[in-house]
Amino acid sequence: MDIWDEVVSEYNNELTKLRNNVSDGQADNFAHYRQLVGNIYGIEWSRNKLTEIVKKRLYEEEDD
Repeated sequence: MDIWDEVVSEYNNELTKLRNNVSDGQADNFAHYRQLVGNIYGIEWSRNKLTEIVKKRLYEEEDD
């Protein structure tokens, strides 16, 4: 497992925790719910961008 896999794995672990918090009703109020959902959105975006960039760079290196 290389560093990128570890980072994506950590993102996935945090996403699971946040999703469980939302689904278990852990949000104290609507503002807290929105914060949790925003965190999920941000982490998903980060994970997807990181994956996209790493794949792009790896394919560029293989083509050279």
